[in-house]
Amino acid sequence: MIKENVNYKTLDLHQRDEWLHFVMKCETYDVFYLPQYVQMYEERGEGKAQLFVYERRAEEFVIYPFLKREIRGAAEGEVYYDITTSYGYGGPLYSLSRLKNDDDFVREFRAEFERYCKAEGIVSEFIRFHPYLETEAGLASYVNVTSVGELIYNDVTKTEEEIWSEVAPSKKRRIKKSKRNQVEVIFIDGKDIGPKEILIFYDIYTETMDKKQASSFYYFSLDFFQAYFTALKEYITLAFAMHEGRVISANLLLKSEGAVTIHLSASFKAYLHLCPNCNLRYECILWAKRNGYHIVDHGGGKEKDDSLYKYKQQFSNTQTNFHIGKKIHNQSIYNKLAKQKSKLVQGEQADFFPEYRQVLVTPRILSNK
Repeated sequence: MIKENVNYKTLDLHQRDEWLHFVMKCETYDVFYLPQYVQMYEERGEGKAQLFVYERRAEEFVIYPFLKREIRGAAEGEVYYDITTSYGYGGPLYSLSRLKNDDDFVREFRAEFERYCKAEGIVSEFIRFHPYLETEAGLASYVNVTSVGELIYNDVTKTEEEIWSEVAPSKKRRIKKSKRNQVEVIFIDGKDIGPKEILIFYDIYTETMDKKQASSFYYFSLDFFQAYFTALKEYITLAFAMHEGRVISANLLLKSEGAVTIHLSASFKAYLHLCPNCNLRYECILWAKRNGYHIVDHGGGKEKDDSLYKYKQQFSNTQTNFHIGKKIHNQSIYNKLAKQKSKLVQGEQADFFPEYRQVLVTPRILSNK
């Protein structure tokens, strides 16, 4: 129910049917907006899944999913929170695409959202905007919107010849070498993925994170993957590179409407000499084209223009900007929390936001045994 004198409502996972109803009524959407997607990150302990809804009329509304996180130690006797979009892409999604360019509607939405944040004790807001749905549009007056790099994507409405022409010569050679090495690529639809495939993906992904000495943020438990593949089976395809009956490289594809995102990638180090990764990524691009999609999203790098970004860039000559949003809703509490971390409070200009959640990341120490 919408609260008295309030023109918004918030839904949680107990109201997942209503949440899903709003998503499906949108002119376009992506898997990142589904309640079952955000639920995965609530169950991982990253916050309480919420959907903010502002509805001007039945066909004109905006939805905004996020994780609401309690802030401990903000003030005695008071409970404060901050909000962040879950891993992937997010931001406000409008029922009709034209509404993001309707200044009056966006202003009304943000006014109601500010009321919500004040009522709920929200200190700060962090958004990873959806680059292909352009969810940052119209928000520059309300949120500190910043471009933090580029994302690589393939326009797979092009011919296969055009797609191949965009692949860098060095990667073409590796793709051909992989095929000579008799590396084959198979695709498994989400509804056909069972415990065996999930365990294989978990093992190969975990080894890859160990190899990269990734921070704990990028590790996922087997329980997480089991729940993930079950909840999102309609929106997932697993791509495996195979050699002599063994999986040696894997991509997890997320699918919705016209887009495919190569969401997670992994490979066993012992088989890299067979060049499976390039072959697998290229075959995923072709698979998306042959199955009627329009875009294959490769993502970017961990840092601007790093080696991961440059690797992905060798499969396409098209990119788009990736934007994030930062907003401090309660400056005094934010300053108090941030000063516990640093004498210099940068607020929305800080590289890490919110500053009070920054922790020293220590890579895992791997055994030589």
